[in-house]
Amino acid sequence: MTGNPFIFGRIVRGEHFCNREKEMDNLKERISAKQHVVIISPRRYGKTSLIINALERNKTKYIYIDCSFIGTEKSLINNIANSYAEKADSVAVIEKLLKKFDLVFSINVNPIGVNISEIRSETLKDLITQISKDYVIIFDEFQDIYEKDKQLVSKLRSIVQFLERSVVMLGSKRHLLHHMFLNPRGIFYNFGYALALEKIGATEFEGFISGWFKKSGSSINKAELEKILSISQCHPFFTQYLCHFFFENRVLQKNSKSTVEEVVSDIVAMNLPFYEETYRDLAEGQKKALLLLSRENKEVYSSELLEKFDISSQGLQKALGALMKREIIDKNGSYYIIDVFFKEWLYQMGLNQKV
Repeated sequence: MTGNPFIFGRIVRGEHFCNREKEMDNLKERISAKQHVVIISPRRYGKTSLIINALERNKTKYIYIDCSFIGTEKSLINNIANSYAEKADSVAVIEKLLKKFDLVFSINVNPIGVNISEIRSETLKDLITQISKDYVIIFDEFQDIYEKDKQLVSKLRSIVQFLERSVVMLGSKRHLLHHMFLNPRGIFYNFGYALALEKIGATEFEGFISGWFKKSGSSINKAELEKILSISQCHPFFTQYLCHFFFENRVLQKNSKSTVEEVVSDIVAMNLPFYEETYRDLAEGQKKALLLLSRENKEVYSSELLEKFDISSQGLQKALGALMKREIIDKNGSYYIIDVFFKEWLYQMGLNQKV
């Protein structure tokens, strides 16, 4: 085996993708039945990798649209056209499609790129309806369009509800997605099957991690596995991230004495400028709220903690709301700091300050 098997920061495919067998079987069944699907989870839980692995395993053709930077109908149309062009990999095929709808466009080659300069009121419907005959369409971070242009989302709803093939929508802002898809007043209520993606179980992760170390001719003991998953909290991204650097030290650099704690310290040091800048730019109440959350106490409004960190319950509530908007923290039953290494840095800083 060559290279590092623990991949992060991009789509993870095949044997490098950990578990999710139950979810993939579920998605295969739904998409085979031509049901629409929405997958909801916090960021970096692997929902994009999940749907792509499920589709590729079943040899289902798809096009992928990242909605994060789409603000207008025209930009959405261009993104759809370019995703289709990438899959078709043929100037003749994409040219034939666009000419069919009497569009003004230009095409670049190597790589193929499309720019539609003029659109009509029916262009979005024409394009999606035609492409969906052969492809499942994935809209990633779909709620970002909703935040920018609710009328565009309404138009999309009127289009996709009549498609025969599945449409998959992924999103991470759960309060918005619940309102859109699960609230009876939501614009996509009863749209299709909703899958709320959870963390990967510790047992599954232990088998996945130890398996790769075994394949490399190395090993990882039970205590090290437990330490990794305790720090990463079984978060898919941060577990892969921590394992990547631990594997690099232990296997690729052949440092048998490398410890999980040393790797965590290296990761924190590597990200230190970003952590310091993030913390420095926060209001005082938000700094206190983060130091409080770094202590692993679910009763954040306890009088003992409020007194310890010198913040009122009203001030803490305001600070937590602001931190959620900035996507530094999230809430799943209780509040938590999203970046586990940022949390580690905050915890150590709090100890040094004797907070």
